[in-house]
Amino acid sequence: MNYSEEFLTQLAQEEVSGDFPPFSSGSISQVKKYIKTIIGRIKDDYQLVVEPDFSYHGSGYGSYISVLVAKKEAGKPAKLLSGTPVNDTTNGLLLYISNLVPYWYYGDSGQWEILSDGKVTSSLSGFLRPESIHEVDDTLWRRELAGIKAIFEQYRYSLLTEQELQPLIDFDIPLKAALVSKPYQVFDYFFHWTD
Repeated sequence: MNYSEEFLTQLAQEEVSGDFPPFSSGSISQVKKYIKTIIGRIKDDYQLVVEPDFSYHGSGYGSYISVLVAKKEAGKPAKLLSGTPVNDTTNGLLLYISNLVPYWYYGDSGQWEILSDGKVTSSLSGFLRPESIHEVDDTLWRRELAGIKAIFEQYRYSLLTEQELQPLIDFDIPLKAALVSKPYQVFDYFFHWTD
C-alpha cells in the first residue's frame, strides 16, 4: 500500500487518526489506554515476559509504544549480576505499536536480561527497522506470534509489511525524529521519537 503525502504529514505532525474509537477521538491518552488493554491481553500468555515502555525510551515523545516480549525459560539457573538475581539473557520480540494510527510492527529485540522473578533488568537493546521482521526465528516464535497477531486483529490493529515501510519518501515532509536522517523511509513516519 502506498501512503499519501497527506497521511504521512498527519503522522509527522503527531495527529491521532482512525475510523474507530479511540482513534476517531483524536486523543492520544485514549489510544494509550487502548494499547494498555492490548498489552494486557498479550500478558495473559503465562509463558511470556511482556515489558512495555510507555516512557518513549526516556525521551519527550514517541509515535509508538515499544514492547519487549520474551519466553519464560524455566529451569535456567539463577546467577548474580551486580547483586541482582538474573535468570539469563535471551532474545525476544520487539513490538512497535503506533499510538497515532492502528498499525503495528515487530522484529527481533536483541539480547536483554530477565530477573529470576520474571522482570526485565534492562531497557531496550535495539531499535527496529523495516528489515527487522526477517531477524525473527519464525519457527521458534510460531505459536506466540500467532497469538499476538490474533490479539492485534481483534483490536483492529493492522500489521505493516516490510514492503510498505521501506520506500523512501520523495516529497518534503518535515519530521522531528531522533536517530534518523534524510532521506526518510515510510517507516520513520510511523515509528519515530524525539528528545
